[in-house]
Amino acid sequence: MFGLFNKKQKQHQEALPEWHSELGESQQRWFTFLEKLEAKMEEFAAAAIPELKQLLQEDDDLYKRTFHRVYSGVNGQIQNIRNKARDTYEEKIIDVYHYYSSQISVLSPYHNLVSDFRNVCSDRYNDFEDKSEYWRNEIEKTQERDLEIEYQKILSEFEAVKNKFNCTQCGGGLTIDRIFLIETYISCPYCKTQNTFSPSTQARNLQNIARNLAEQRTAHLKKDFEVENSKERELYHQIHELELSKIHQSDKKILSEIQSKIADLEEQRQSAIQNAPKLHQHYLRAMYDEWNKITPDLKEHNEKMYQNQLRYL
Repeated sequence: MFGLFNKKQKQHQEALPEWHSELGESQQRWFTFLEKLEAKMEEFAAAAIPELKQLLQEDDDLYKRTFHRVYSGVNGQIQNIRNKARDTYEEKIIDVYHYYSSQISVLSPYHNLVSDFRNVCSDRYNDFEDKSEYWRNEIEKTQERDLEIEYQKILSEFEAVKNKFNCTQCGGGLTIDRIFLIETYISCPYCKTQNTFSPSTQARNLQNIARNLAEQRTAHLKKDFEVENSKERELYHQIHELELSKIHQSDKKILSEIQSKIADLEEQRQSAIQNAPKLHQHYLRAMYDEWNKITPDLKEHNEKMYQNQLRYL
């Protein structure tokens, strides 16, 4: 795939200039160099990804600072590998190309060999960059928190403490009937004393993850909307291409077939235009319903946000 010499060049190999073999050696060293970098990057990323996922779940810090510190370090290592490839590409490929290109006349039958060298090495570098981007994306995915696990931890904590709160005045047992997000006064049914209940840091964090959790639960509905929404533009471009194809077409039968396709695509486009807002509203309603179930105390505020969003559909 990345061979520098084509069949015609091989037929005239005896007549090729001496520097041609030097370019071939440079190309081979470049390929070997990238193969080693790719192996190093894959080994490092494959080992780091499960560790990052585990660290994210085990990091009890509200802001996941330990995770983000390690995550930044992993990204830095990947970027260092990419920088090394880029710097070597500039020095060993591009600089060499410019040197030989300036030394050989564009009228020379061998000038295209220099361009071949650059193109083949550039294609290999682009392949390396594609693999690098794949691993970067895989590492980025480790930031995706499993909020269901965090939510279950909050629920478990609530079950453990909801019947262990006592009145500071008479000692009567008080039941915490829901997860509170802020300090709240709990009235004692026996002596009427107002007791201050302070939720844990974990419980307070519920309001920070509630929307994201609701979005995770309804992600499939959002995907349905996005797919339908993208159809309109895709169909529009297909129609545009067909309209352009009519310009130089004189065959009436073919023109009729093209027009029939355009009409069919336009019908699909109009359907997508009508369906997309409905799917968007369906997603929003489901997402806010989930959000309200997670944090019912915020329902009034959330419903105002929902109504505001509907205005822009």
